Amino acid sequence: MSVEFKILDNGMTIINDQMDCESASIGVWIGAGSSNEKKDECGIAHMLEHMAFKGTKNRNAERIAREIEDVGGDINAYTSKEVTAYYLKVLKENTELGVEILSDIIKNSTFPKEEIERERGVIISEIGQSYDSADDRVFENFTKTAFKNQPMGRPILGTKETVSSFQKSNFKYFLNSNYTPENMVVSMSGNLNKDKFYKIVEEKFSDIKNDNKPKKVNSEWTTGFIAEDRDLEQTQLVFGVEGLKNIDINRFSLRALSIILGGGMSSRLFQEIREKKGLCYSIFSFTQMQNSSGVLGFYAGTSPRDVDYLLESSLTEVKKIKKFISPEELNRAKAQMKSSFIMGHESNSSRSEYFAKNMINFGKIIGADEIIESIEKISINSIYDLCDKLLTSANPVLSVIGPDANSLKKLDISKILN
Repeated sequence: MSVEFKILDNGMTIINDQMDCESASIGVWIGAGSSNEKKDECGIAHMLEHMAFKGTKNRNAERIAREIEDVGGDINAYTSKEVTAYYLKVLKENTELGVEILSDIIKNSTFPKEEIERERGVIISEIGQSYDSADDRVFENFTKTAFKNQPMGRPILGTKETVSSFQKSNFKYFLNSNYTPENMVVSMSGNLNKDKFYKIVEEKFSDIKNDNKPKKVNSEWTTGFIAEDRDLEQTQLVFGVEGLKNIDINRFSLRALSIILGGGMSSRLFQEIREKKGLCYSIFSFTQMQNSSGVLGFYAGTSPRDVDYLLESSLTEVKKIKKFISPEELNRAKAQMKSSFIMGHESNSSRSEYFAKNMINFGKIIGADEIIESIEKISINSIYDLCDKLLTSANPVLSVIGPDANSLKKLDISKILN
């Protein structure tokens, strides 16, 4: 297996990852997402991603789906805070068709008026569904509070008001501002000759000419408490502190810390809060790492009568981890990180995305050996140092949804980890 990349004259990066398999996973990753939106554009990155499948100069919406499915492939897309991706998987002999369709939806989308209206209704329904789902809403409120009045804190789906306002000209403007060659990576993992793949992509994408320079959006962490009183069987809560940037050298120690705290059935939160105290069904920790900030936090759902006790008990575990981590816990975290990475590398879909994000975040390919070496270097002391950095004098955010959620306002959020 080998991976190489080439930069076209227009600035676009092409990645060819050789794998011994019969399929090809191909995608276009753009280094822009909802964090690149202005306030009145909230949700446009996500709706643009939807609209790319609704018709081009060469294909209508049905034909886009049918041409891929006629050869047994599948095609999809997603929008995140800082990345938008369009990707597909086909048998290797259909690679050229896959590249052609991806280039068509990127270059030639027509944004038909009737499709805009139809998709507007679909996304407004999606926004309503997200609002009704308390475990989605509690995270959305958390992010809104952690990055208050900033693009990073606004919902990826947008709001009913903003989505209702988008017109064809808005999609064209956002696309022209952000879908620039220097901000795009075409990545393929599969068994295809490197020179042949480069030629196919170059033929389809080299005519994109756009000198706009999208800016990386800086986000600033803001502390706070947010609650929604709702008549629910379960109270949902998310607690977190500012984490790390996605290129921080301590990011591996952060992942290990999160695994030890709440990454699986053997983690401290699961064992103490669920298994020993029976306070919840679901509890886990998480990390998010972005261009200029990040999150270390945990989620739990519990009976409304147990919220105070669950939060107190969970924070006790967070405080304990600052003072003691066992060698067994560290080794278990390392094993989970290595196995997750290695297993992911056996999937060409995971590999194509991994290498594309390498180029977007680091401007280079980071090999498997380097990742494994970085995991091996994690030490108990490196995690203690990270705890000192993130948990001492932290500015926490707490989001709660459920019956009498506002009762937790009595907490002094600034002293919650002291």
